[in-house]
Amino acid sequence: MLISLVSLQIIQLTFKLMKYFIVLTLFLYSSHSWSASDFYDNALKHFNDTRYETAIKYLEKEIVFNPKSSESFVLLGKSYEKIDDLITANKYYKIAFTLAPHSLELNFLLGKTAYGLGNIEDYAEFISNLEILCEDDCDEINNLKLLAE
Repeated sequence: MLISLVSLQIIQLTFKLMKYFIVLTLFLYSSHSWSASDFYDNALKHFNDTRYETAIKYLEKEIVFNPKSSESFVLLGKSYEKIDDLITANKYYKIAFTLAPHSLELNFLLGKTAYGLGNIEDYAEFISNLEILCEDDCDEINNLKLLAE
């Protein structure tokens, strides 16, 4: 009888510890997810406030937690473009392009940085992509063609 009572107490204690462990795990997971999205939100706020270097720092943290977010790579590229680092901007646009190749915005941004870097072959390639992607006339292709005029 005594062994049975001790076994019951051990089982109850084990279940209580398991409940705490599950609650703690859920809390940590949700706070991790919250903080990762918080990096992007902070980056966007700093980008809009023209604090591009700070936005870059937040975006670099964001892509660690969310490496498949084309939006994060696009904003990272735009931030580098704003501080006149076209080579790095182009690098991040290319990463975003691998995640979302049909994006009109990305084809435009890649064409614009290619033109800015003097890579006319890539510039022409992104014009060609936009001619395929745009159903009718679209601003992205018109704005990209205006660069060469």
